[in-house]
Amino acid sequence: MTEKYVLIFAKTPYHKTPYDQWLRDSDITPVIITTRDFAGGYAHMDKVFAFDNYDSSLMVEKAALELAREYPPLAVFARAEADIIRAAKLRELIGVAGQGYDSALAYRNKVVMKEHLKSSGIKLPIYEVACDGYSVVKFVEEHGLPVVIKPFSESGSFNTFIIRNMDELDDYLNNPPVANMEIETFVDGKMYHVDGLVVNGKIKICQPFEYINDCLSFREDKYIGNVALDPEHALYQRLLDAVESVIAYLPKSENMAFHCEFWHTPKDEIVFCEIASRTGGGMIATTFRESLGVDLDKLWLYAECGIALNIEAPPYKPCGCICIPPLKGIFLKKPNIIENEALLFEEFTGAINHQYNGGVKSGLFLIGYVVSGKSSEEVAANIHDTALWFAANSEWAL
Repeated sequence: MTEKYVLIFAKTPYHKTPYDQWLRDSDITPVIITTRDFAGGYAHMDKVFAFDNYDSSLMVEKAALELAREYPPLAVFARAEADIIRAAKLRELIGVAGQGYDSALAYRNKVVMKEHLKSSGIKLPIYEVACDGYSVVKFVEEHGLPVVIKPFSESGSFNTFIIRNMDELDDYLNNPPVANMEIETFVDGKMYHVDGLVVNGKIKICQPFEYINDCLSFREDKYIGNVALDPEHALYQRLLDAVESVIAYLPKSENMAFHCEFWHTPKDEIVFCEIASRTGGGMIATTFRESLGVDLDKLWLYAECGIALNIEAPPYKPCGCICIPPLKGIFLKKPNIIENEALLFEEFTGAINHQYNGGVKSGLFLIGYVVSGKSSEEVAANIHDTALWFAANSEWAL
């Protein structure tokens, strides 16, 4: 019998994505392409290939093409933002089904996605390509401050700027990022996100969440929290309807996880922010698993590999998560999780006695917790209490 393979771009630690365990009962062998940092976790597997400078190295693509020819895959799987485009291009090169380049670009490039949506009736901020200083100044003159300037294709609010006054505008223009940037009008509203899974072109699982703080809070040494909304919440169905409309107007992908962000404004409008064809960062996927009892990455892998899925309406359990960024200093001690009854799960990504220089992006954190409660309101309160508990029981040399 011919051996079956799935080629996996694995930019995650093994404990989060144990691909060999997930595929243990199938006849499919994973071929792993990963970072040098994560390679140790996958080292017990037969076909693991690790790279330095994983995000930017073109050797990753060269190796992926060579491996696809040596071990012809039935699917190419990629769950990280940095791998969405490279996986789509590889699928088209070797003739494997899955998300193609046009769909991947629409879910990756913030300008392209809005171009697809601007005639849909979905509420959008006003936006333009910030191609030079002239375009930025002209946009501000036409639409006023504040404005948001962000890269076409980054994640975790990396290199995202909220320009609130002329001094901040001058600071930005004096030292702009190298990346291609988009400028858009600032939306005054509370942010929500919707995460879920598309199988055979249809949304099979979907859950709205509320952000506590915002995606730029790490810059002020503040935590970011995510709370799964109760089905009775006033915005629950509206957010589900909104994400369904967004996905319907973007180039189709038969199987994908998704993470979509919206604002809810004081005028009671749902305004689109952005969407990605991947699982959410930080502790979102873990919270989804604890709240609804399903692992999005595992089910997504099964869908890509053609493994039969039995997806029933999962039972909802009020849950949320908190991601705490590092401070500037040496981290000396973390508290014991058993001291806090509201905590279901801990993920410590840092190291004791390590020097940190503050937060880098919203999806990267020092320590994260899944937080429980009897309702979404109680979960939100417990997230705040957890932040206070951590601050009081951890130690830093600042």
